[in-house]
Amino acid sequence: MENKSNAFLAGVFTIGLAMLVLFALFWFSSDHAVRVPYDLITRSTVTGLGPQADVKYRGLDVGKVVSIKFDPQVPGQIIVRVSVNKDTPITRTTYATLGFQGVTGIAYVQLDDTAREEGNGQRSPPLTTSEREPARIAMRPGFFEELEKRGDSLLTQTETLMTSLNEMFQTTNRDALMSAIGAVHKTAGDYSRLSASLQPAATKLPQAVDNLNATLGSTRRLTDELASPNGTVMRTVNRVGGNLQGASDSVQAAAGILSEETLPQLNGLARDARQTARTIDRAAGQFTERPNSVLFGGPAPAPGPGEAGFSAP
Repeated sequence: MENKSNAFLAGVFTIGLAMLVLFALFWFSSDHAVRVPYDLITRSTVTGLGPQADVKYRGLDVGKVVSIKFDPQVPGQIIVRVSVNKDTPITRTTYATLGFQGVTGIAYVQLDDTAREEGNGQRSPPLTTSEREPARIAMRPGFFEELEKRGDSLLTQTETLMTSLNEMFQTTNRDALMSAIGAVHKTAGDYSRLSASLQPAATKLPQAVDNLNATLGSTRRLTDELASPNGTVMRTVNRVGGNLQGASDSVQAAAGILSEETLPQLNGLARDARQTARTIDRAAGQFTERPNSVLFGGPAPAPGPGEAGFSAP
């Protein structure tokens, strides 16, 4: 009897332990977060998105996709019901996009806010939702959908680019391009030869620079010598100026002597010479009129008034 009771207790303990383990597994595996529903509205494709897909807000997991169905009131419109954590800052400017995880193609819902993109610092009011009337959030086209929409334009532009490249590399343009490349190569060769011819001049350039520096040094010293009042040049100029001043004084003294002594004597000599010339002139006149006056002398002068023999004219 005792063995049966022990077996019964062991069985009850085992069943209770198994139930406790199952309850713990269920408790830890279930999500106990408080979530609220939102409806994402879109007319785009939702390829790769399914129930239980992740819902992220700026990269953080905030919920799951509950269901995906067509809108019975608007043809072609899709309603994606999501369940999001209650503390997620969903506002009136929040929008949704479709993202893809890596290269697996598994899609998820990415939530973001227009106010953060604009950076105006203004906070939009929260978006109110409930189980009876879930709030609706607009779902914008994702990156791949935009790429798909613009695929035709990109293909057209690519085709135009390839056509332009084909026209660029036609025979005529190719020959012109090769000629340009040849001209560039020739220019590079000419530049190399020019560099080689300039090498000797470049070798002598340091010596020329040294000579120029020496010349500039000599010019600077000469300038300093000219600017210095006690320099050799200025002393020589002063000495020459003194000599010129002495010569000028001598010339002025000689001019004074010439003016005071020599010129009066020359004037007296000139007067004597004029008198002698007049005397000679008179003698010559008398000789011309009376040549015999040389032998017999000149005639007696006519008597003047009051003298004997004077007769009035």
